[in-house]
Amino acid sequence: MIFRPILLLSFMAVLLSCSVDRNLDSSIPRLQTPLDQIAYLRTKWKNGQHIETVFYDHQNRILEVYNFGLTNSKWLNIYEGDTPVTSIYFYHSDSSEAGYITIDTLRRGFDSKGRLILESHIQASLSRFGEPKGEGFSKRYLAYSATGDTIVEKQESSYLSINHDSSQVADISHWDRDDKKRIRRFYRLYVFKGPADPQPDTIYHFSRQFAYDSEGKLKMAWFDSMYLGRFYAPAGPDTIWYQYNSQNRLIGERHRYTADMRNKREINTGSFSIAEKRSVEWDKKRFFEGIAYNNRIDVIRYQYEVFNPAKHLPLIIPD
Repeated sequence: MIFRPILLLSFMAVLLSCSVDRNLDSSIPRLQTPLDQIAYLRTKWKNGQHIETVFYDHQNRILEVYNFGLTNSKWLNIYEGDTPVTSIYFYHSDSSEAGYITIDTLRRGFDSKGRLILESHIQASLSRFGEPKGEGFSKRYLAYSATGDTIVEKQESSYLSINHDSSQVADISHWDRDDKKRIRRFYRLYVFKGPADPQPDTIYHFSRQFAYDSEGKLKMAWFDSMYLGRFYAPAGPDTIWYQYNSQNRLIGERHRYTADMRNKREINTGSFSIAEKRSVEWDKKRFFEGIAYNNRIDVIRYQYEVFNPAKHLPLIIPD
């Protein structure tokens, strides 16, 4: 499917791990931005563990993002003015050998109003021997409704022998905004059916609401509807609460995950094969009985520091 190699990265992890540089693979480039362009950095801590470092410039634009762990990655943004025209994503799965990464180069096109109308991806993998493998491409052409909703006009991909048409994919992004143009509700539906697929595959189907404080800062986000799909994988925490400091910087979040089904819908397995039903049942059992979604609370903290090469270089990688 279009973007399936990217969309399903989170489902590819297994219990194998790399023995070298397990928190940031050696093939992922370290800091590439000229040092005089970096103003400050933000570190992200989940339940006391350092999981992310973000570098910003003097205009508060994101330059580079590092995510640490057995599965680790990096974003590099390249700007023209205030517009991130190119982003390069380096990804290392915990199931990959040391020195093996996937590279996705995203180039964006915009219309005269500054709206995104083209996303062009070039994907490749790179081994520790420096040889690229498995190159591919995908493109999305976007348009906008009168109310500002995104319309996917066409998609192309080297992963398919033919392009999609309207009978093969539903791709809807809808925003409800208040009188101050703040997003109050976001609805997302993405359904795919490839040429060889016996039935459509719903990748995303959710509705999310947002609330703001008296100063207009985002206070809370929650799913009022969420489709779990065949993997019983939620689209994110049921509810997120946000906390800010006196400089209006985000300094904390609380993420609540539950197996409560009042805002969730399950997949209909009536047309599945016996093997497919067993697989779904296993994921369903894990969802309801495991600890991951059993009223779990994750505490997120953010820390900000002025960039100091003597202190922050080489890149600090968590133990």
